[in-house]
Amino acid sequence: MVNMLATLHFPQLRLFLDGMLCMMVLYALFSYMQHRKAIYWQYALYITCMIISFYWDDIDYGNPNYKPGTNLKVAVTESFAFLLYIRFAILLINIPRLDPYSHKVLKILNIILIVEIALDFLFYFIDIPSEVKSMNYIIFRCILSVGALIVVPRILKLRDISVGYFIAGSFFFVLGCLFALGTNFLPSYFDRNPQNPFSFPVTYIQFGVVLEVLCFTLGMSVLNRRNELEKIEAQKQLIDQLLENEKKQAAILRIRDDISRDLHDELGADLSSISVMSYAAIKQLKLTGNEAERTINHIGETSRKVITRMREIIWSLHSAHDSIGNFSFRLKETAYTILEHHPIALDIEFPSEEMDTRIPAEHRRNLFLVYKEILHNIVRHSKAQNVYIQMSVEANQLYLSLKDDGVGFEYHTHKSNGNGLINLKQRALAFAGTLVFDSKLGEGTTVVVSCPLNTDNLGSAEGQ
Repeated sequence: MVNMLATLHFPQLRLFLDGMLCMMVLYALFSYMQHRKAIYWQYALYITCMIISFYWDDIDYGNPNYKPGTNLKVAVTESFAFLLYIRFAILLINIPRLDPYSHKVLKILNIILIVEIALDFLFYFIDIPSEVKSMNYIIFRCILSVGALIVVPRILKLRDISVGYFIAGSFFFVLGCLFALGTNFLPSYFDRNPQNPFSFPVTYIQFGVVLEVLCFTLGMSVLNRRNELEKIEAQKQLIDQLLENEKKQAAILRIRDDISRDLHDELGADLSSISVMSYAAIKQLKLTGNEAERTINHIGETSRKVITRMREIIWSLHSAHDSIGNFSFRLKETAYTILEHHPIALDIEFPSEEMDTRIPAEHRRNLFLVYKEILHNIVRHSKAQNVYIQMSVEANQLYLSLKDDGVGFEYHTHKSNGNGLINLKQRALAFAGTLVFDSKLGEGTTVVVSCPLNTDNLGSAEGQ
């Protein structure tokens, strides 16, 4: 490869290198059309500016009095290209976030480049000697190289793959520029002989730019790959969030359905009976006061029962009652209320009310209704003298045990005939729980209800 380059004349080598840079411009433009990101068109414009400045350099080399930086078009185009280069570096590495100090240095370099462009125009209009223009050009290029040497080591500490490619590209570019600047101080060795392409300073700059462009292209490929992976991960998280939202929405719909069913089944009938009894009371007032009084009392009792049930529904929905402590208090209150007018002794053993474990709202409501129905069955059927209620929490499961010393029953006989037991089991399935009966005639009854303290199994239980 080295031998082949050595046999090329300067115009041939320049054409070869320009062709490589033009291919990179096309790549950047096609990438911009696909991704619509500013970094690509700025990258393409940067390479284009460098190609143009190299072309004007070729023309200047034909001038026997050539001095670097004396051509206004070349100097301004190069400075504009460096401005794009700095902007490209900021976008590629996200320097403002990763290294604010380097970002400040780059902003200072931008100001220096703008000052240089202004001085170039000023020198052009006031006809400053070529030696002054050339020295001004060399000084500003050296300042830019020093700024690059400050920023590059700091960026290197970021230890990122895309940063590594940027560092390598910047190294080749700065090295080419420094070498080209050095050739101006050794005119006997670098005499710009067309037969020897390496006698031209621009050759080293262009080699640096070609290597820089290759490194930057690899860096952008890595960056694109990372962005694609981040998009895939973001889409995965979005899908997970949508699935979680669907589960929550399904839970809300279940609660709404339960509320609708309870309002219809438990309150609807009582409210209808209040309406019927009101009409009956009006008719009875015309006939006899005693009948009307009994009907009105019945209306009052039914109204109080509706209020009690409404309070239970509201309690079951309120999020403040999710804790084990609040739930335990409600169970105790309900047990004493149901048993207070019956000769049944009550023994309750519950966890501490300060326990921080929480019960999901959809579980808590159905568990409470199962508990309440079991207590009503004890009052109606057991003829018990003692009732023992225990609650415990083990391995993310809540266990509620209700035991009485009543007459008991043959569970297997009731299994086929007792709709009440079937309804209790269906309610237990609604919160993915279990309901276990242990009863024999004359030996009382024990019912153990288990309830999970999370909602992971709720959907699978409903699908059974």
